[in-house]
Amino acid sequence: MPMNVLFVCHNQLSSNSGIHVSNLAHGISEMGADVVVAVPNGLDRAVPRNHRYASTSYSGASQFRFKDGMGADLIHAWTPRQHVAEVTRELAKCHGCRYVVHLEDNEYAITAAHIGLSASELRARSAADQLPPIPKYLADPRDMQTFLGESVGVTALIDRLLEFKPEHLPGLEIWPAAEEELFRPVAKDRHLRDELGIAPNTTTVVYNGNVHPANVSEVRSLYLAVAALARRNMDIVLVRLGRDGVAVLPEGLAESACPVVSLPFQPRERVAAYLALADVLVQPGRVNDFNVYRFPSKLPEFFAMGRPVILPATNIGLRVEDGKDALLAYRGDAIELAEKIMDVTSDKDLSEMLAKGARDFYERMFSWSKSAAALMNFYRDLNLVPRLDDLGNEIALMRVARHYSGYHVPNELGYASVRDYSDSADHLPALATLNQDLKDAQRPWVLKAVLGSFPKGSRLLEIGAGDPWVADLLVRLGYEVVVVDPYDGRDRGPAEFERIKRQFPHITFLRGLFPEALSELGNAEFDCIYSISVLEHLPIEAVEPVFAGIAKHSRTKNSPTIHAVDHVLLGSGADEHFTRLKKMVECLGFTERDLLDVLEKLRDDPDAYFLSAEAHNRWRGRIPYSEFPMRRCVSIQLCAPARFEGKL
Repeated sequence: MPMNVLFVCHNQLSSNSGIHVSNLAHGISEMGADVVVAVPNGLDRAVPRNHRYASTSYSGASQFRFKDGMGADLIHAWTPRQHVAEVTRELAKCHGCRYVVHLEDNEYAITAAHIGLSASELRARSAADQLPPIPKYLADPRDMQTFLGESVGVTALIDRLLEFKPEHLPGLEIWPAAEEELFRPVAKDRHLRDELGIAPNTTTVVYNGNVHPANVSEVRSLYLAVAALARRNMDIVLVRLGRDGVAVLPEGLAESACPVVSLPFQPRERVAAYLALADVLVQPGRVNDFNVYRFPSKLPEFFAMGRPVILPATNIGLRVEDGKDALLAYRGDAIELAEKIMDVTSDKDLSEMLAKGARDFYERMFSWSKSAAALMNFYRDLNLVPRLDDLGNEIALMRVARHYSGYHVPNELGYASVRDYSDSADHLPALATLNQDLKDAQRPWVLKAVLGSFPKGSRLLEIGAGDPWVADLLVRLGYEVVVVDPYDGRDRGPAEFERIKRQFPHITFLRGLFPEALSELGNAEFDCIYSISVLEHLPIEAVEPVFAGIAKHSRTKNSPTIHAVDHVLLGSGADEHFTRLKKMVECLGFTERDLLDVLEKLRDDPDAYFLSAEAHNRWRGRIPYSEFPMRRCVSIQLCAPARFEGKL
């Protein structure tokens, strides 16, 4: 069955992060996933023409439906930044699914730089809850670990980022790559060079990257390195692509000191042509809290171009062979960068070896298809259980219905088990916590039994529904349900009939007792007649008429009838309960021996579901304990053909 995946991108699709998401989304789509990418409202969400996935805005993501008419099976939050975390949590509720978080930077370092603190100061103030307001586009350290901890897994651009992952969660390193149809070794574009006013013999350094508080000092080192070489009478120019969130050079330091050609933002398909002008590609940086956890997104493009690459001796630099795949900068200051640029441009043999080494390194280490395959396998290994946390969540309801479409009731005559209840607690928590008593095991079991036995569109009847939670879920899933109930308050049942009709408007109600109330429907037939915690209240003399009515109004003698029956196994009322239960099972063709075998089995079964003392006390209410002592209560489960073996 295809997986429905919703990516929540923190920026537009044309951003570096958006390009990563776009290529992975396309890759897993090629492997059969159905994918949509959500971007912040108002930002670019145009899907590249050769990519196979859909896009939407944050506000449109909650109502998005995949090709199968369902919601997302998994959400992938691209960074734990506040605006992403906020919408991811909301979408997880809307779609009734879990989420994975992607880490692409040391968010502590980025947030600290943006608000003017060191990473250690940020952590200290966070622990003391003394942080200033943090903009929504940054991660809040007070919430980030909670957001990660509530996920089902963490992916990261580089392995060191997985240090921020909670220990109990699975993690995956995903390296980005470059679009190989764009980024490959090509000759310099002479016309583009002339357009930029660059002479044929001018040494050209190209840097395509945005500048922000976390990296401004490093980019400044590159500017100063080029300026230093120019002062040594080297014919050199820096071609700079990208946006400046902060000024690269401070006031008082003339930008003219660095020969630079600054260009506005360029479309993705044009970036490669500018990179091809380079004699050397430089990724500035130092070994610090920011860079040790970083994977500069431009590096795959640098290596793919088959040009000499200079990069810091951290993050990806730890994976290259210095002097063969690239040159490593160990300090990262302007003086060292100038020396490295001079080494490359003054030694033709070294330059050619590094150019070949860069492309070889790319071909060994970078591949969007391999990264997408690893991500898809990671998704498949996650424990993605469908859950109905909110009874009103239509998408989650459809998902659990699909999950239980193959549900099989193992025995026609059996009893509630802790195993089955735990399964309900995992997948149907909203239904398995309504009453805090036997009904929390009974309602989910009946729902699962119906979903596994009857297709949508089947006609069902519920005897004595009370608050018809199961009937409502079934109606919303496409079943037709008739409820027969007197709604007169008997046996602690509800009497607010008008309120219930308003609350559940799509259910057909017949107010009265079964089967007499069906007279107004004539010879109505149903695919299944079921009940939940009702038949134990029947007087002994009413058992046979009720089961005769079930047989009469079932579509065929083989139509299963499903019932969860409270039964006192030990304690006050046990004999009466046994007599009544014996009559019920005999009406369906079972023998007393069949019943005794089941009761004997459950007495010794540690997995049998028994009413708890707390639930009994809720039943007792204000009645003195001496008048309502503890009883050992179980739920007997019937899922058997609606044959009638009585004497009527």
